[in-house]
Amino acid sequence: MSLDLKHIPCPAGNSCTAFKCIFGHQRDIKAPTVTTPQVDDAQQFKAGRDSGPPKKRVKVDDAPSANNDHKSTSDVDALPGSVRTATKQVSPPPLKRPSTVSKTNPGSAGSLAKASTGSKAVSNSTPVKPRKVETLNPRLLKSSPASHETRTKLLRLLHGEYTRLNKELKKDASASEEELVLSDQDIIFKSLDDEEKTALEKPSVYSNVMKNMVMQYKRMNTAQWKDERKQAIAKLAPKDTNDASVPKNIETGLPPALEVQILRRLLTPIQNLANHGYVPSVPKPEDIQKAKDGQETANGWEQCDRCKQRFQVFPGRRGEDGALTSGGMCRYHWGKQYVPLKHPGDRSRREKRWKCCTEEVGESAGCHTEDFHVFKASKANMLAAVMNYRETPPNPSAPADRAVAFDCEMGYTVHGLELIRLTAVSWPAGKVLLDVLVRPIGEILDLNSRFSGVWPDDMARATPWNESYPPPLAAEPAVSEDWGSEDGQVAKKVLPIVPSPEAARTLLFSLLAPSTPLIGHGLENDLNATRIIHPALVDTILLYPHKAGLPARMGLKHLMSYHLNRQIQQETGPKMLGHDSAEDARAAGDLAKLRVVEEWGKMQRMGWKVVEGELIQPDT
Repeated sequence: MSLDLKHIPCPAGNSCTAFKCIFGHQRDIKAPTVTTPQVDDAQQFKAGRDSGPPKKRVKVDDAPSANNDHKSTSDVDALPGSVRTATKQVSPPPLKRPSTVSKTNPGSAGSLAKASTGSKAVSNSTPVKPRKVETLNPRLLKSSPASHETRTKLLRLLHGEYTRLNKELKKDASASEEELVLSDQDIIFKSLDDEEKTALEKPSVYSNVMKNMVMQYKRMNTAQWKDERKQAIAKLAPKDTNDASVPKNIETGLPPALEVQILRRLLTPIQNLANHGYVPSVPKPEDIQKAKDGQETANGWEQCDRCKQRFQVFPGRRGEDGALTSGGMCRYHWGKQYVPLKHPGDRSRREKRWKCCTEEVGESAGCHTEDFHVFKASKANMLAAVMNYRETPPNPSAPADRAVAFDCEMGYTVHGLELIRLTAVSWPAGKVLLDVLVRPIGEILDLNSRFSGVWPDDMARATPWNESYPPPLAAEPAVSEDWGSEDGQVAKKVLPIVPSPEAARTLLFSLLAPSTPLIGHGLENDLNATRIIHPALVDTILLYPHKAGLPARMGLKHLMSYHLNRQIQQETGPKMLGHDSAEDARAAGDLAKLRVVEEWGKMQRMGWKVVEGELIQPDT
């Protein structure tokens, strides 16, 4: 007895090459022999096994839509999967009118144009293209995080909670709250959208995230659901040009040379910040020797920076088996801890959770594993024991009217965190001056790709650095053919690689003079990675301090969103890419420019003026 699964669309789609495939294909649908177009077979194929047994065929004029609204013959023909016959129409075709959002029936075809949240994103006078009717069947993904059975089960559980909350809201909704109520199809849209988003963004912890989401909505009451629906509608509301979410335009009206001159008024001294990671002077030789003696005494024992387990590291590999570290695999949570927000009226206790998997802190050892344990050194003399610091040397060729914004990415090696990418851009123009990968001194344990954005393939494809690549202010590096824009991915640059962190530092020194303002976010990390002592620093962490003071600090992503209404460090598709150091460097430069705009405003109020391209101080 053969297995017939024609009611389930084939996972391979039109590219299927199987002989007599047991799944359904669009080519298997035969045109009906009757003269009147029929749509039920195609709709049954579209709906799959969730649509139930086939219904009695009816004429097109009497065929109900997915929301029990009557459609004309032309509307039915426009449905996906509908079948047309080759016979001529007896009567003239009906007039085609654009469909609009229905006011009388929230479940009409017009209401299907709403997003998965069910909000009205367009006015009643705007033509709306309805979304294709979908059934409660997980969408086909190129790489599924779980079996179809598991995804279906979790999807139905989530849909059940949405349906329950929506019914409770509908029962008590006032006239002004009717727009918060979702139609049956919109609930399916929302369920499918949320399940697909989880499958794409968190495939490694998909089941846990979905289960926690179901439990979250199971505990939710009507008031909390109402608040969530209001927030969803507010997010999809048309944005006004004066809305706070529109990215801010930061313009001083001054030439770049004068902007750099004002920027020098914002230099952030670090002499008193040695306890927070900033290194104001080159470590002394005796301090470096003391660190080396300590490392020899420790015999390579360190504490893992991720799981906090003690392990041993073997620079140059252990002789008997070639191992780099001891302790086996590292299991940890890569996300930060957070406390879930309370809904109005909720008096329950909120436990800390992990952002990576939403598990409660203390419930699991970790949701992610890596092959090696890793560590990082924080003291200046220990860093100098691997590669010593250098002060920025004089450089007459560095333009006096230019600042430099830079950002570094680090990866874990047997020597701790080491530099693996260095990017520098001109300020205020934002042109790329230098963007290179760096071969670290020690053997690589983990490139920290989730955050650094540097993947093993990037290191493998990198071309050796040469003096002709690319000159200052040249075009962006070439794009790898392996990283196209398919599936929403951003094409990745093929970067050159320099042989050592010292070589990367020399290239950065070619762009700087001791008086050149060097801009960045959390500059102590970047300066320690490059082992640079620079006297003219503009650190956006110190320009925008946390209210609690150091060591608490505001993240670059938060500062850009809060002050400039710009979103950075965003994932651009199903494949995780990590941070882009060029984007981060420009972001730090834009935050510095915002402070320059504010500083210039203060100076103008004090009487400063620009006369013949020069800043003129007010008479005292």
